Amino acid sequence: MQSIRPELQAAGFAIYAVSYDSVEILNSFAVKHGVDYPLLSDEGSQVIRSLGILNDAAVETVFGIPHPGTFVLNEDGTVRSKHFYSSYRERDSGVGVLEHLLGLEAGSHGAMSEAETTGVTVRGWFDKDTYAWGQRIWLTVELQIADGLHVYGRPIPEGYYPLAVEIEPLERLIIGEAEFPAPVPFRVEGLDERFHVYEGCVGVRVPVTFMLVDGGTLEVAVTVSFQACSASECLVPQTVRMVLPIGELPLVDRPQQRT
Repeated sequence: MQSIRPELQAAGFAIYAVSYDSVEILNSFAVKHGVDYPLLSDEGSQVIRSLGILNDAAVETVFGIPHPGTFVLNEDGTVRSKHFYSSYRERDSGVGVLEHLLGLEAGSHGAMSEAETTGVTVRGWFDKDTYAWGQRIWLTVELQIADGLHVYGRPIPEGYYPLAVEIEPLERLIIGEAEFPAPVPFRVEGLDERFHVYEGCVGVRVPVTFMLVDGGTLEVAVTVSFQACSASECLVPQTVRMVLPIGELPLVDRPQQRT
């Protein structure tokens, strides 16, 4: 997460990490990985236990490790929001925390793919250009819709085509549920159906978790389907397919996993 620190500072945030490791171990880890924000030692897991985030479930093959997650605090120490996973195996990338949890914009992303259709430009990218085992990375699909046109959302009457984003399955790739912004109500004169549409620029985000090691560079195929219409006519439904490359984080830089 050290790469996102300038964006956090510019927005008035400070970042701290808490671990049950000793000060010596944390110092060695910080020097090795170039971490320049405070790493706080909680030997004995007293604070971790008090927060209720220690994984002590007997069903886990590994226990005694804090659930990975993030607390966002106000200046007075009040918890504004929190985001945690049920297993230590899955965790957000630094850019994912920055953009998805804090609502800030990162200075860089993964490679972008772009496709042009009549009245709509479609772009897609991952929030970073490398993956690591157990890391959740966000796919963003952005549609730039021409003035005078709209794209249908849900709910939608039968016979029309809503905006849809799908990632083609890959082995050991966990694809989460797509997050769509709320569409706006729309009425067509002379029709009884009620529509919900997107106009202008709309972004859809999909969480993807990589549960593989030594997978090398992957090509993740993304399909975007939609129908663009004006107030008087509809264009032919479109399906755009993009292929996004993402490389594997080098072994020396991978976050250490405890077994």
